[in-house]
Amino acid sequence: MKKKATPRIYIELTAVWGNDDVDSTIRISRRRWKNIQEGAEYATSSTSYYEGLRSCVSWSFSRGLLSIYGDEGRECLVDHPVENLITDIVTSGTRS
Repeated sequence: MKKKATPRIYIELTAVWGNDDVDSTIRISRRRWKNIQEGAEYATSSTSYYEGLRSCVSWSFSRGLLSIYGDEGRECLVDHPVENLITDIVTSGTRS
């Protein structure tokens, strides 16, 4: 008999900027989210969407703040408090 896999739980973070018409989302572990909230540094990349167009952005966390930079160093969001992000709990690919 196969053992049933335990679903993994993630935190999905969404940042919105530019008159609320641009957004980007990343998915991280609960442990990493806790560390970020406590001021840990973390960097990753994702995509952003504006009027149906997709572009690459870099997320950078430090001291409880988030900065997001786009292509060619374009500033999207600078020193945004992490508590202002939209957070969702995601279990193995499904939202809850």
